[in-house]
Amino acid sequence: MGLFDFFGGGKKSEAKSGVLEVAWSKNAAGKFRRLPFVELAKENVSGVSAIYVIWHGGVKPGWVYVGMAEDLAMDITDAKQSSEIMSYDMRGGVFITWQTFPAKIAPGVFAFLSDVLQPEVRNPEVDMYMNKEHVKVLPPGYTKESFSRLIG
Repeated sequence: MGLFDFFGGGKKSEAKSGVLEVAWSKNAAGKFRRLPFVELAKENVSGVSAIYVIWHGGVKPGWVYVGMAEDLAMDITDAKQSSEIMSYDMRGGVFITWQTFPAKIAPGVFAFLSDVLQPEVRNPEVDMYMNKEHVKVLPPGYTKESFSRLIG
C-alpha cells in the first residue's frame, strides 16, 4: 500500500531484508492516537525511553516529526505545546505512535527514521546521531512491500 498502510505492522522481528518489524503503539481500539487527545496519565509513559513518530493525515498525509525520548511523557507534552507541530492538525489530524528499543540500537533507529521519513519539522538532535549505524525498522503503517518501494 502507500505511506499510511495503518493496518500493517507486526511483531518485533528481523525480516530477511534486514528490516526490523515493529509493533508500533496503538490505543485500546487498535488505532493510532491523535496527538491532541493523548492522555498521559492513562498511557503510563512517564519516564519511558522510546522512539516516536508524528504525522498528519488528510488528502496528502506526511511525516511531521521523529523523536528519541528519555521521558516520553515530557516529549509528548512538548509536542502538544509546539505550534510548529500542531499547525499540521488542520491537515487531517496529527497522530503519534512510539516504541521502546534497547538503548544500544535506539540512536540508530532514530537516525534511520529521521533520514528515511524526512519529517517536515526537523529535530535538532538528529545531527548528533546521523553518524550512528542506521538500524532499519518498518515505519508506522508500512508493510515490507510498501517499505521496499520507499527505499528502493
